[in-house]
Amino acid sequence: MRTNLKLMLAGFVATSLASFTATPASAQPATAFECRSSDNVNFTVALARNGAVSDPLVVWTSDAFSSSGYTPERRCQAVTGRLNTLLDDNGDTLAGLYLTVGRVNGQSVVCSVASTRSGCNSDNVLFTLSGDNSRSPERVLYNLSARGSGTSIQESGGVPYVNLEDLVNASF
Repeated sequence: MRTNLKLMLAGFVATSLASFTATPASAQPATAFECRSSDNVNFTVALARNGAVSDPLVVWTSDAFSSSGYTPERRCQAVTGRLNTLLDDNGDTLAGLYLTVGRVNGQSVVCSVASTRSGCNSDNVLFTLSGDNSRSPERVLYNLSARGSGTSIQESGGVPYVNLEDLVNASF
C-alpha cells in the first residue's frame, strides 16, 4: 500500500515544472478536473478549453483509507471535486496556486495555498497521506519533484511548495 500511495503522489507531482518556467504556448489552461476509471483504476485528469485531456494527475490505488469508507473511487471523486472548487474559487484559473504539505488534525496532508507564505488548514486540504508518506511529507514532494525534467520546488521557511498551474500544464 505504501508503494501505491507513492505512485499516486508521483503521478500528481512528478510532472511539475519549475515555478519560474513560462507555460508553453501549446498548453491550454485547465477548465475542469474529472475523475475517470480504466481497468478498475481511478484517476484524476484535467480538461482544457481546447478539449484536451491531461495525463492522470493523481492515480487512486491506495486502500489505506478504505476501512473508513474512503475507497480509491470515493477519494478520486472527493479530491477531484476539491480541485474543481479550487479552480472556481480562483476565477477559473490555477495561476498563483501552490501545493504544499502540512499537518491538519494530527494528519499529514497535501493542500493548496495561494501563497508560499501560507500553510495547510482544514479549509484547504486536498488529501491525506498515509504510511511512510505521512511520516515524511516534505520528503515526498522533494523526491517526487526531482523525477520530472526541470522540476523544482520553491521553499519558504523550509516548507516546500509546487506551482499547481505548472504541474497541471505539464501534464498535457
